[in-house]
Amino acid sequence: MYWRLLLSTLGVVFISEMGDKTQITTLLLAGANPGYILWVALGSACALICASFLEVIIGSQVIARYVKPSVISLLSGIIFIILGILLLLGVIGDIQF
Repeated sequence: MYWRLLLSTLGVVFISEMGDKTQITTLLLAGANPGYILWVALGSACALICASFLEVIIGSQVIARYVKPSVISLLSGIIFIILGILLLLGVIGDIQF
């Protein structure tokens, strides 16, 4: 089985999704409809599954055909660093030190 791949994907996506606008929206919807939190949770989970499925299909069938994994990894790291620097410099985001 591919348990290591499954668990690493679960961990990376779980951590990267924490505190983003999706979780805030889900929190607000659950708060506005406290009697229907199961339906809010199911709707949120289904939306994440559908979005992730599309990303996997696009990544595996389109991007992987034309771009090497090492290039994807390098570009992801560079973009992550650039966004972090822009965030720290206050160019993007709204952080007050």
